[in-house]
Amino acid sequence: MKGIIMAGGSGSRLRPLTCDLPKPMVPVMAKPVMTYSIELLKKYGIKDIGITLQYLPQVIEDYFQDGSTFGVKLHYFVEETPLGTAGSVKNAEKFLDETFVVISGDALTDINISKATNFHKEKKAIATLVLKKVQVPLEYGVVITDESGAVTRFLEKPNWSEVFSDTVNTGIYILEPEVLTYFKAGQKFDFSQDLFPLLLEKGKPMYGYITDEYWCDIGNLQTYLQAHYDMLSGKVRFPIPGQKIGENIWVGENVDIAPEARLEGPCYIGDYTRIREGAYVGPFTVIGRYNDIGPHTSIKRSVLWDYNTLSRCVEIRGAAVCNKVDIRERVSIYEGAVVGNGCTLKPRVSVKPDVKIWPEKVIEHGTTVQSNVIWGTRFSKTLFGKNGITGKLNVDLDPRFAVRLGAALGAELKPNKRVAISCDDNTGSAMLKYGIISGLLSSGVEVLDLGMLTTPILRYMVPYFGLDGGVHVFEDKKVDGNVGIHFIDRDGGNFSPAFERQIENAFVREDFQRVAADKIPKVQNFFNVPLFYAKALEKLVDADVIRNYGFKVLFSTPSRLVASIAETIFSDVGCELHIAEDDIPLELEKAERGQYSLACHVDSNGEELELYDEKGKRVSREMCGALRSFLCLNANDKKEVVVPYTAPTAIETMVQSLQGKVIRTKTSRYALMNEVIKREGNGSGVFLLYSDAIAMLLKLLEVLAKEHKTLSELTSAIPRFYMKEKVIECPWEEKGKVMRWLIQEETKGNNVVELFEGVKVHHKNGWALVLPDSEEAVCRIYSEGVSEEYAEELTKFYEDKINWAKKQ
Repeated sequence: MKGIIMAGGSGSRLRPLTCDLPKPMVPVMAKPVMTYSIELLKKYGIKDIGITLQYLPQVIEDYFQDGSTFGVKLHYFVEETPLGTAGSVKNAEKFLDETFVVISGDALTDINISKATNFHKEKKAIATLVLKKVQVPLEYGVVITDESGAVTRFLEKPNWSEVFSDTVNTGIYILEPEVLTYFKAGQKFDFSQDLFPLLLEKGKPMYGYITDEYWCDIGNLQTYLQAHYDMLSGKVRFPIPGQKIGENIWVGENVDIAPEARLEGPCYIGDYTRIREGAYVGPFTVIGRYNDIGPHTSIKRSVLWDYNTLSRCVEIRGAAVCNKVDIRERVSIYEGAVVGNGCTLKPRVSVKPDVKIWPEKVIEHGTTVQSNVIWGTRFSKTLFGKNGITGKLNVDLDPRFAVRLGAALGAELKPNKRVAISCDDNTGSAMLKYGIISGLLSSGVEVLDLGMLTTPILRYMVPYFGLDGGVHVFEDKKVDGNVGIHFIDRDGGNFSPAFERQIENAFVREDFQRVAADKIPKVQNFFNVPLFYAKALEKLVDADVIRNYGFKVLFSTPSRLVASIAETIFSDVGCELHIAEDDIPLELEKAERGQYSLACHVDSNGEELELYDEKGKRVSREMCGALRSFLCLNANDKKEVVVPYTAPTAIETMVQSLQGKVIRTKTSRYALMNEVIKREGNGSGVFLLYSDAIAMLLKLLEVLAKEHKTLSELTSAIPRFYMKEKVIECPWEEKGKVMRWLIQEETKGNNVVELFEGVKVHHKNGWALVLPDSEEAVCRIYSEGVSEEYAEELTKFYEDKINWAKKQ
């Protein structure tokens, strides 16, 4: 008699638990599950065994090899594509030339194979199914038999209204080779769904052997843990490895248990594991090999694999921890949670019930993990980036995230505050917007839904309505599938970093107030806000001057909403606007030179402006910044211009020639907008020049009309400058060392070193700024020189310095 163990593709169901190991390789009390199936078959004289494989076959082959170590002879049959349970066994048809036993590689059982085989022979059956009575049969295939044991009906995973029996299919079969002749090789075919109903239809002798012996199908975390509990309590008849040192306490070799530690059986501790002083290992706990259990740590009803390090005061309850997990002090892991291979849980992390953390993740200090962590390498309580929150729609940012975010914002604003919310015309953005609204309402914050807008419009409307803040959700077209969320303070600027941290802390702790049902505010809806904004913009310029000049502008944007707003504004000021495809340079090549006064591209959120002059020449990003400074001088009486720290010194030259003053800020959006609001006010034309690409374009047309200049003539009047920017890879752990070394080296010479932001070094013919990025593992080099060549040389000089410093 031969045996066949189905390892097949079944492992994929439990991959969150097994961390990319097939289920037969999941450790159960210090052994892979499939070891028990091999030992069971060997116990009843079956030593010639086939194994069907599909998912990670090499892992199983490398572990079991030819089977000689286990006292059997193993044969492997690998499916190139999933063939189903019967199809995978058909793949081994040449091997199965006599009565054979089929058993799942992920089942833990001690059934008497000899009794089942004798029953099969007595009944002269072509197929005998081993059955078992269970209390809840919903997750199994129900099998109905008559008084003689003959199978009369199958019902695969019924609902309660279809449960006609509590007798279920265990996936263990005694079969004759003939059963494999009823279907073709290479086709997907299942025993319970296809083959057995077919045999029943053809009237073939098929019986059910009902056993009361132990059987557990390890298909999810609950049954995985239960299998360990059953082994510890003796429900399944398999010897527990190691020696018994107390009442139902088993330990492996060289286990180091501190005298002050407390163990309560039944429990198992694997080889070379250390249990430190004050630690508690409770009943139904299994700890694998080479684990280090820290002082005053408490573990109950949980399974830990191998090579894990637990710091002091860790609490684990009813969870599974895989291999090489680093768990820092005061971490809590609750019922039903799984932590994958190689994860790091930093101090005071809390993993909530039923959460699965995929392998190789880093969970940052103090984070409360409420949902599965699948993508990326780090899960942090840091939500905000340089400019709001960004992430993959329905992956990083999903409806549940949005509701929590809205509640966190409401928790910090407090009840009875008023917040405006808007989104672009993307359906995913609207989905998140409604989630945020729900969270805000639950915390008692009044919400004004302004419909479909852009962030610049919301910046204008929040202070106009006298609100306490605003939220805008939009599609980030720079990254496929990404969305962004912008937060606006009462003045129209960005939230301060301190307030962002408050929201983050409330978010990860879920420290939200919940108002009574009768205190939940109503949502107020406002319509035609873009039209109102268009009229407000027109009042900030001399529309008659623009109208009389007769501009023709080629306009491009990936957003229908932005295009619609632009058409409304520019038609009212008599500007002929041609909406182009997204590729402006291509459109300029099609058009005859001189056909347009200028061309421009505006991003999908209406914030960034890219310009092309009347000759089709692109205006550099740095020159656009200089143009904004010129327009600001034209728009206010103070003659003050706010620029980021990276702006060229040519702006100082230009502003000073016009008796103005330059105020430099840090490069963050918050710093720039905050300084502009402080000096110019939130409703001024200057404020809009910094926040809205369309407002800047409108002001540019006004200045060109008043001065009777083309765009190329206006840019040529700005002092020449030469700038370069380069991004250099720099691991997070190297950034501090690089910056320290640069400061040490540069302060030794005669060059002037500024430490306002990053390290800025002034040379005789230019300057260079090395700025560590706050979101990416890179440093950015900004250089300005008297010539393009010198700017290039400075950039290369500091690139070499950074690379050298990283190696030190």
